[in-house]
Amino acid sequence: MIARVVALVAAALLVLGTAGCGGDDRATPARPAIDQVGPAVAVVEAKLGGPRQYFEIDATPQLVKLFVADAPKTSATTYLYVGGELAPPSAPAPASGSTFAATDLTFDPGTILDNVAERLPGSDIVLFSAAVGEGGSVDYVAGVQSKEGGSLQVTLAPDGTVRAVVPDT
Repeated sequence: MIARVVALVAAALLVLGTAGCGGDDRATPARPAIDQVGPAVAVVEAKLGGPRQYFEIDATPQLVKLFVADAPKTSATTYLYVGGELAPPSAPAPASGSTFAATDLTFDPGTILDNVAERLPGSDIVLFSAAVGEGGSVDYVAGVQSKEGGSLQVTLAPDGTVRAVVPDT
């Protein structure tokens, strides 16, 4: 299994063109605000009066975006959580697919991205997404960009183990 992960990461480095590249002017690569997912969910659920179902939850370096399902799961209202504040919601938009509850989020925000950051040093992790994947469990995906402009979608287990790496086209 470890050899497979190493091979996937090595292939990712070739796709990204990061092997042997120099640094840029930023001291720290970008990371999504995944430590704000829990607080964002808590604020949305407090505002709406209790637990909800989500089509997807995304975190970028600037914000957390929550796609909250309506009761029949035919539309989603988007909430943005920025700087500890909840912005006014979007108008409901048609949506379909599987949903999950906040209790289904089993990742550790302090460690889930460590493996990716270690194996792709200097790359920006610009998106973290939680949505129901094949098999009905919540999948975690990190959107990674190299300094050269290449990008990858890295599917992660809740403990940060790399499950799949796909070049973003």
